[in-house]
Amino acid sequence: MSLKHKLMPYVARLITSESLQQLRRRLREWRRALRRQPHQATFYFRIDDPYSVLMAQVLPRFARHFGITITPRVMLYLDQQMYPAADMLEELAPRDALQLAELHELTFPKDWQLPPREVSLAATRCLLKHEGDERFWSLAAALADALWRHDHDKLEALLCEHGQMAADRAQLALEARRDQFLADGHYLTGTLHYQGEWYWSVERLDHLAHRLNDLGLGTQDWPLPYGRAKRARLKDAIPALKDSPLVLYFSFRSPYSYVALSRTYALADHYGLTLKIRPVLPMVMRGLSVPRAKRFYILKDAAREARLHQVPFGKVCDPVGAGVERCMAIWPFAEKEGRLREWLRAAATGIWSQGINAASDNGLKFLVENAGLDWKRARRWLDDDSWRDRAEDNRNAMMAAGSWGVPSFMTQDDMVWGQDRFAIIERSLLASTSRHKTNP
Repeated sequence: MSLKHKLMPYVARLITSESLQQLRRRLREWRRALRRQPHQATFYFRIDDPYSVLMAQVLPRFARHFGITITPRVMLYLDQQMYPAADMLEELAPRDALQLAELHELTFPKDWQLPPREVSLAATRCLLKHEGDERFWSLAAALADALWRHDHDKLEALLCEHGQMAADRAQLALEARRDQFLADGHYLTGTLHYQGEWYWSVERLDHLAHRLNDLGLGTQDWPLPYGRAKRARLKDAIPALKDSPLVLYFSFRSPYSYVALSRTYALADHYGLTLKIRPVLPMVMRGLSVPRAKRFYILKDAAREARLHQVPFGKVCDPVGAGVERCMAIWPFAEKEGRLREWLRAAATGIWSQGINAASDNGLKFLVENAGLDWKRARRWLDDDSWRDRAEDNRNAMMAAGSWGVPSFMTQDDMVWGQDRFAIIERSLLASTSRHKTNP
């Protein structure tokens, strides 16, 4: 094992350390107070991004409640290497946003249509002109509503009334902002930046709210419930849900898959669902790139989500390559032995919180025995490559359902993407049961 591989778990533990995070926060707050600066955050808004549209509805209230200043920064152009399946995200994001809007009592058009790029650019140029105005938020809401509804008359009226930044100036500004955004360490619009940390979408405002509460800002009665989509409500057992199908597409290299695992089992157990977990290879082993800035954000974000859900996390040994392949090879054996749940938990916990190297025999033996499996019998499966065909079938099924990444969940009728969507998964299960009961 290389020195780099040996040091990896300790470096990851340092990067994701809560105590280091708190130290950095104290230093930043001390510097802010010393300079007598107000509490300020920057919001990266893109009008053709549904998550930006939802965030723009929440942030004015959020700012008033906590007494902070939020400065909008209008974006449009993105670095395409950060989006390995941009066309699929383009279709999935509005559907996801609509469900989030319903959950959070926000608005997003049910009759949405994907906006053409030239129209998005026109609306963006209008917002660039008024970025420093108090009316920015109301103008952004009106333009976004017209854009996503394809209401050309309303959009034209708004553009005529409010004007636009000159095309050449807008082009230069948007390209420079894209480059600076990446240099600053992020890539997703719909994101808020406050004192060195990033908060993407309404499902990360809970972390910022708690941080601001710790500074003595606002109160605990923030009117929009924090992270509402992250947890299923787990209502009283519903007989009609028993044996309803739920599929989880899972990767050993995905920290979010690991963070979602316990809640997935809790949801399935509570309602008596028929849970099928289908493994896929990680994106980088499927020819898709994950740039450095994206990897670092994901690691830090997964760490705070893990702390929120009380999932051990931080001492990470990246299993990419041989580690993933060996874990996948043990999968059919664990399934045959009736201990797949134990194998997934043991392997994922070892990789993401214990620094276990699954690519080594000693590491894999530790994981296998932690799952209650026999190592001598398990190791015979390492020479069997039949899992590769299953993994490819799973990838094809996931892509056909409308997702390219994990964790993704498939109910009877819907594909739901992300470890922070359990309330939506639950709603989909309940709605599916109701529909199929009405239309047998």
